[in-house]
Amino acid sequence: MRPDHKEFMDGLKLAAIAIASAVLTATLVIGAGRAVLDRPVQALADSATDLVQTSAR
Repeated sequence: MRPDHKEFMDGLKLAAIAIASAVLTATLVIGAGRAVLDRPVQALADSATDLVQTSAR
């Protein structure tokens, strides 16, 4: 490693860019998924109740 630790700083910069990109990508994917697959909470509760009743038969 060189005395000025340039490689280390470059590595830290790349790690910060990778983390920021991962967070942004995850946020966009989760947001898009919620927009596309958004169902009201009551509909989810009803489907869960139906599933329990069906499996209890």
